Order: sequence, then structure tokens, then C-alpha cells
Amino acid sequence: MRYDPPFHKSSGLVPAVVAVAVLAVLPLIFDTSYVRHLLILAFVFGVVASSWDLSLGYGGLFNFAHVALFAVGIYTYAILAKTLGLNPWLAILAAGAVATAVAALVALPVLRLDGIYVILVTIAFSQLIYQIVISQSWVTGGTSGMVTLPALSIGGYRLTSDGRIGYYYVALALLLGNCAFLYMLVRSRWGRAIVALRDAKYAAIARGVPEARTRALTLAASGLFTGLAGGFYASYVRVASPDIFGLGSLTLVLSILLVGGVGTIWGPVCAAYLIILVSGAMADLGPWRDILIAVMIIAVMIFYPGGLWGVLQEIREALATRRAALRAGWRRRSGRTAREALTGAPETMIGTRHGLIAVSDTGGDGPAILAIHGNSACKEAFARQFEAFAASHRVVAFDLPGHGVSANADPEAAYNVTAYADVAEDVLSALRIERPVVLGWSLGGYVGLELTARAPEKFAGLCITGTSPLNIVPDDFARGYDASSHLVLAGKQYFTRAEQKAYAGSATAPYSADSAFLHANIGRTDGRTRLYMISRLGVVDWPRQMRMLRQGTLPFAILNGSDDPFLDHGYIAGLDYGNIWTGLPHDIADGKHAPFFNKPEEFNRAFAAFIAWAQGEGATKAEERRGRAAAAA
Repeated sequence: MRYDPPFHKSSGLVPAVVAVAVLAVLPLIFDTSYVRHLLILAFVFGVVASSWDLSLGYGGLFNFAHVALFAVGIYTYAILAKTLGLNPWLAILAAGAVATAVAALVALPVLRLDGIYVILVTIAFSQLIYQIVISQSWVTGGTSGMVTLPALSIGGYRLTSDGRIGYYYVALALLLGNCAFLYMLVRSRWGRAIVALRDAKYAAIARGVPEARTRALTLAASGLFTGLAGGFYASYVRVASPDIFGLGSLTLVLSILLVGGVGTIWGPVCAAYLIILVSGAMADLGPWRDILIAVMIIAVMIFYPGGLWGVLQEIREALATRRAALRAGWRRRSGRTAREALTGAPETMIGTRHGLIAVSDTGGDGPAILAIHGNSACKEAFARQFEAFAASHRVVAFDLPGHGVSANADPEAAYNVTAYADVAEDVLSALRIERPVVLGWSLGGYVGLELTARAPEKFAGLCITGTSPLNIVPDDFARGYDASSHLVLAGKQYFTRAEQKAYAGSATAPYSADSAFLHANIGRTDGRTRLYMISRLGVVDWPRQMRMLRQGTLPFAILNGSDDPFLDHGYIAGLDYGNIWTGLPHDIADGKHAPFFNKPEEFNRAFAAFIAWAQGEGATKAEERRGRAAAAA
């Protein structure tokens, strides 16, 4: 399942609206023709570079004939508008069509080639077009080019009037159209095929992606707005010169692409402003301008290979991480009383291998229950279990690193199932708790499985809820879950307000006075926890967990909501369990993904029954199974 929200519901909406608003008012603030000229050039070369990014960045095709497509757009406009007298606006549209057709021709010899061979063929094709332009001087002007090309006008108004403001807004419209086209394309089924061929060519072909057709369409699509930009550029500078085929043009566009960031669309657009404006500001430096720009490009490639867009993403991540940490610190100081009222247990901070962890512990000498919450939640999610079991058990719950009021941690080391199990071990050790019953919800279910599989004899039992056991990842992940956009959100680093509401409503409960704290807690969660947790699923020893369940060396229960929107109940019921309560997974009617929260009375009755069974028949069976397993080993 691929999560693909409409743009107006994505996190890019606000930055895009702000950027367009700023660009719309810029010519009114900077009314000098030279500043507008630089901005127009930035728009044009932003279109060319981002279109090249479609084939080079997304498609992985080293197409070095792309600048020649820009030249095709320029000469198409020149010939149609000046020589044949076609309306300039129609000539620009024709420039896009001709460049698209030429790009399709470029694709023919490279359909089955890779790497250096694509580079050589496309460079040769570019030189072929150059030689055609030079040799057909009776049409193209040869080495002298074509000058005094028709300018654009609307009615009687020439776009060159009023400091070129008309050209500015047409160039802005061209850039916006190009960005919209590329944005929709790369998020379409066709766009996914383009990326699949780049990342896993033979796997994509095996799944039915047509290599030749996809490559041809990719190159053709990259030529569409490149040709339109070429036609517009010709109408603006009013010159069609063979110099456009030179190394300078290729270097400029390639520099914009690399500095902006390959495979991003937005990166080359941002880099176009940077490079064009910096180049314009250093115009008086002569040859030193090219040297300084080259040094800047080299520095970006060495220190930020992801380009300018990668830098912006790092800044965004740093700000989001800092905001999450500040929220956690503020809540740690100001909301403790409210949290303790929810659980009825004092809250303490415990140092672990992965930072400071907030723990709620009822204390006492009764049998212990360790509750582990799910993705983007908090320990207070188990408030109704604290209330139900505090009189007879020692109930403990903790906030995972980067969740609740626990501290953020190193995402590389701490934001994964294995590290979360390390934290659970440290909490149990610090509190001197032995043989607890572990209750794991969703992500916490996997943490519980990993924790108990390390040493089943150290635990009295394991109950998971909202969790599907997995044997092989990622294969079993697709079998154990019904894909939905809300499930895909579990691995998304940044949430919009709509996404946060949708995820909280599916993963816990619809918004209400009782569930408000869970909805609010998602905003505190360090978004890196979701991204890194999903990306590190492969490092977990899943077969060991399933081996424990098959061997029955630990009393085990599954208490899922009958209408859980994420789980495939048929897959879960079909697994082999050697020591499971009632002999099969148990469903809580209308419990959704968090039955312990949505149907607490039914859940608590079932959970209490499991604990009693785990302390008797389940414990006896587990001990026998452990003995047989030890003898077999």
C-alpha cells in the first residue's frame, strides 16, 4: 500500500503557498530590470534542471542529450515564429511538442543500454543535433544563429514592457506548471515504475514493468517542459545561438541539478535561484566567478551529497526534533500531576542504555505486569489497566525513547525494536522486577516478543494486542496486515494535522475527551522514531520469536480487536502456537486496534483470565516445553 495524500493535505502545502506568494510579489519589490532578468533565468533553468531530474534522478538514465532538447525548443521557436511567421505563443507550444518527439527518438538507441553506454549514446545524439543545426544554415543561421526573434505580447501589450514584468509572470507560470506536472507524474503508477527500474531493475521487470516503454516515456516526459522552456527562453532573449550546445550550458544545468539534489524535483528549483543569483552577483569578477561557483559546487558535493534539498531536510529534521524535545521537557515539568492521576502511579525517570526513560510504577509486592505501548503513543494509554490491576499486581509502564516524556535518543541506535527491548530490560533491572507478565500493544507487542524470546524462563507470560507475529520480514508483514493508508503512516516521519488525526483515530480511538491525551501525544513524538523503526525491522531476530511461540516455552495470549483495521486475522489464526491461552487467538468485539483502551472491561477480564492460566496450566506446560527444548539442544 502506498500512501499518497492529495497535495492540499500534504506537509508541502504551506511551504508551497508561501513560496508562490513570495515569488508573486518579488517583482513589485525589486523593480529593477536586472533583478527580474536573473529571476526569469532562474525560472527557466529551474524548469530545465528539474525536468532533467526526472530522467537522471528518478529514472537513473544518464541522459546527456537533455540540454540539446532545450536547444531544440529554442530553434523550433525561432524557425516557426520568425521564419514561418507562426504566432509566438503557438510556437512555444510547438517547441514543447517537438522536444518531446526528439526525446522519444533519443530513447530508441538507449532502451536496452545502461551506465556509460547511455552517456556515450546521448552525447553522440546531442552532437548530431548540433551538426544538423550548423549544417542547415539556410534554416538555422548556422554558426551565426538567428537574431531578433519575435517577442511575446498579449493583445497590444508587449511582455518586455514595464521592466519585463510580463515575462516574469509567464516564466513563473511555466515553472509552476512544470512542478505540478512532475509532482503528479512521480507519484503516479508510472512514476513508481520509473523508480522501480532505477532501484531494482530485474525485480521490476519480473513484476511486469515494461523496461523499454517506461524508459521511452520517461525521456519523452522530461523533454516536454524542457522544450517549452526553450521556446520561452528564445522569445525572451530573442536569439537562437549554437552556443547553447556548448559545455557552459551543460555545466550550468548539471550544476543546478547536483547542487539542488538528485531525485527531488524541488531541489533543482531551489538551486536554480541560488546559482543564477550568485552568478549574477559576481558578474564583475570575471573568470573568478566561474572558479568560485565551481568551488561552491564541489563543497556541496563533498559535504552535502544530497544537495541543497538534503540540507533543507536536515534543517527541517533538526527543528522538528528540537521541538519534540522541548515539548517532552515542558510536559515532564508541568504535566506530571495529570499523568499520575491517569495511572494512579508515581512517575520517575530511569537512566537506561538509550537515555532517560519515564516510568509509572504502582509498586508493591504483587506479581508484576510490564505494559509496553505502541508507536507514537505513551504509557498512560494503559490507564484502565493500572486502575483494574493495581490492587492485585505491581503494574509498570514506561515511555519508549522519543515518546511521551522520555528523552529523545540517537535514532541510529535507539529507535528500533531491539533497542526498545534493551530499554525494557534496563527498566526491569532498575526496579528489581522478576518474572513479570508482559503486555505489548502494537509496536509494544514486537518489543514484548523480542524481550521474552531472549530468555523465556525469566517471564511469567506474554500477551500481545494489535500485533501480528512475524516470521520473515518483510514478506510476512504483507501477510499479517491489511494495507491501509493509515498503516503506512506508521513509518512517516512528519505528520500534517489531518494525518495526525487520522492516524490517532485508527491506531487508538476516535477523538473524545478520554482519548484526547493520546491524540495530543503524537505531536510530541520524535518523528524519527517512526521512520527508523520501520526501516530497521530487518535487524530483528524474527525467527527466534516465532520459534519461542511454536515451542511453547512461554505462556502466550493474543487479544486483538475483532475489527482491528490493520490486522489480517486469518493469517494470525493460521500460525503455529505451542502454548497459547484458549488454544487460539482471542478477539475483543469492537476493540479496534487498541481493545484495552476501547473495550477495557472485556479486555481486562480476558487479560486477568490469561494471567491466572499463565500462573497455572500455562506455566506447567511452558516448563515442560523448555525442558524438552533444552534436552534437544
